[in-house]
Amino acid sequence: MPPLDPRPLASPVIGRITRVEPVNDFAANQTFRLHTPSGVYYLKSGNTIAAEAEACDLARSLDVPSPRVIAVDLTAPTYLITAELPGEPTNSPQVLAEAGRCLRRLHTIHDPSADWPTNLLKPIETLDRLTSVLPDQLAQRLRDTVPPFVRTVADIKPALLHGDLHPRHLYAVGNKLTGVLDWGDAMYGDPLFDIARFTMSGPAPTAAFLTGYPLSRTPYINHTLSLYRALWSLMALHAEHSARGDWFQPHVDTIARELVS
Repeated sequence: MPPLDPRPLASPVIGRITRVEPVNDFAANQTFRLHTPSGVYYLKSGNTIAAEAEACDLARSLDVPSPRVIAVDLTAPTYLITAELPGEPTNSPQVLAEAGRCLRRLHTIHDPSADWPTNLLKPIETLDRLTSVLPDQLAQRLRDTVPPFVRTVADIKPALLHGDLHPRHLYAVGNKLTGVLDWGDAMYGDPLFDIARFTMSGPAPTAAFLTGYPLSRTPYINHTLSLYRALWSLMALHAEHSARGDWFQPHVDTIARELVS
């Protein structure tokens, strides 16, 4: 992606920009923190802008504290401008529980037309693209394991998912949740996919989060979460490889670990 100058895009919308700071983000995106006399804004450019803008608006309609969309432009270069939310990342149990309650509300938004099974099978059908980063034996285990699993979740009612929820995307002031950030992976699918992603944060954050959601951890649920963690990691591996990034091994390790469990 060619370097982007955010000033001519954002200035007509948010006014005079006094400072621009690039923000480390996924390799396929460009994100900037824009300081103005009236406040701080973010401009993100990438190929997920439409879904991200829609998800932010839908989440805010349910009192999920998500970024306020100031402007969105889907012509090249696509970009989204949002207002900064107060706070900082937290592991506060109270905040994580509130985040669980917010996610439960988010999962009441449905799109019956979404094709969740196809979304899950696509990264399996394109495994040949990952031959340089994914061992052949592990790729074959994915081919053997995922299609039968997908058949067991094919009939779920697709709900709006954040897609990449973990404590670093939760902002708080004290013990008050002030922001659920980074909606670039939003999609419609099985709510357990969101839960699976959050469980990758570790036992303590997960326990706090599930007091707000909540969820009973049956053997079936645990197995489903495990395979969704593998699939989330495979999707992330595809995205990183496509963007010519280099964050491969942690995703490969997660896939291998979850396919054994």
